[in-house]
Amino acid sequence: FGDRLTGATGGGGGGGASSGLQLDVERMFIEKTQVYPHSLDQLEFTRNSVVSGILRVALSAFVECVRSSVFSSFGYRQMKVDAIFLRYIIPHYVKDEFGTSEANACTCLFNTIDDIMLKAGQRCFDHEVTNDDDYYDVEKDEIFTPYQLVQRFLEGGQESSSMKRVAFAH
Repeated sequence: FGDRLTGATGGGGGGGASSGLQLDVERMFIEKTQVYPHSLDQLEFTRNSVVSGILRVALSAFVECVRSSVFSSFGYRQMKVDAIFLRYIIPHYVKDEFGTSEANACTCLFNTIDDIMLKAGQRCFDHEVTNDDDYYDVEKDEIFTPYQLVQRFLEGGQESSSMKRVAFAH
């Protein structure tokens, strides 16, 4: 599922329209993340360790929030854009430091984002939108993908601080 968020595959969407068997297989391959370390483990007081720990707790709370929510098509699309944005931003703050206890710090966060999108797809009541990666902007009469929206935001510079609301249609 993470490959679908980063655009590595040509196929579309999330997990909402997936079969039960496919969802079970996706759950099996999502790496389990230990949110709170064991009380006897020594924590390293490094920037990477602290930031990844805070993000693990925040994203785990977000997973629980998504599990208790129901998403419209617009809500799911916004979640998808937010997940792609997080996948771009997290590597700037958290690194996979091989040979240390934080060897999979970034990878664990990506797996949690994948889990969030899997749950959001399951909780979306419009399952057709979970397989659709094209968003139509009514005001500009253009079709965007979530990746293009994130790129425009990141490249916006001064314009990004006063970003306009984009109205999407089905």
